[in-house]
Amino acid sequence: MTTLTLLLLPPPPGLALQPAAQRVFDTLGAHAPHFIERHGANQSYDFYWQAHGGAALGQAICRVRGDLWEPEKLQNKIHIELEDHAGAADALAVLQQQLLARGWTLPPTPPTPLT
Repeated sequence: MTTLTLLLLPPPPGLALQPAAQRVFDTLGAHAPHFIERHGANQSYDFYWQAHGGAALGQAICRVRGDLWEPEKLQNKIHIELEDHAGAADALAVLQQQLLARGWTLPPTPPTPLT
């Protein structure tokens, strides 16, 4: 299944992964959050918080990842993934608006190269 993604910066001084994920889930009305750790080949390692969507999202899954390998450390960036389905794009837009209103920010856009 395809996903929609959103990258946000948590309010200063940052948030650890669990409280950041909880704020995202609370805003979405998501339920049953749980921590996922997966160890793959070649020492790859993946971890994130996952929850099922609230009323507006049906049973869609939302995943929240940080940018640092230590989930308990203050994260600089939070990656939010939402399963793509009817209403997901609207839910992600509303989530972005609500988190921006609470002090989260969008990452700076890189400058456009001169041609």
